[in-house]
Amino acid sequence: MAWFPDLSPYSYGHSKHPGVVHVGWLDGIHPYSKGPVAPPLIGKMTRLAAHPVELYRGFHICEICIAPSGMAKTLVPDKGRMIDPNCSWMRWAEQRRGNGEIRVSYKSITFAAPILIVHYIEEHEYRPPAQFLEAIGRVDL
Repeated sequence: MAWFPDLSPYSYGHSKHPGVVHVGWLDGIHPYSKGPVAPPLIGKMTRLAAHPVELYRGFHICEICIAPSGMAKTLVPDKGRMIDPNCSWMRWAEQRRGNGEIRVSYKSITFAAPILIVHYIEEHEYRPPAQFLEAIGRVDL
């Protein structure tokens, strides 16, 4: 996944998305804002992430997480470069991966966040911009 600064114009993929901005496109290199997020907002984001939009092939694994030592990343025999879904690395990665976005609009802005935003908040203390949290708070689920 690419890193984009919060609230920067959306530029992921091939099509244009006027009025859409990035939120929560984190990587393991760039600093990000930290702080608490109210559990009801996290719950709404979790429910939105269950029905992602802008799906892509494959998936992205959190770049902030560090795999524990001793993880075995093995391949399925006779399947080329296909990772064995039962290997210890894949079981670890399944809890830290995503391939889509949540989108929410408020005051003529559409916020696009990777579904990993919930993981970033819960595991890495990410605090999204106030405008995004306000938009999430107004979502009626």
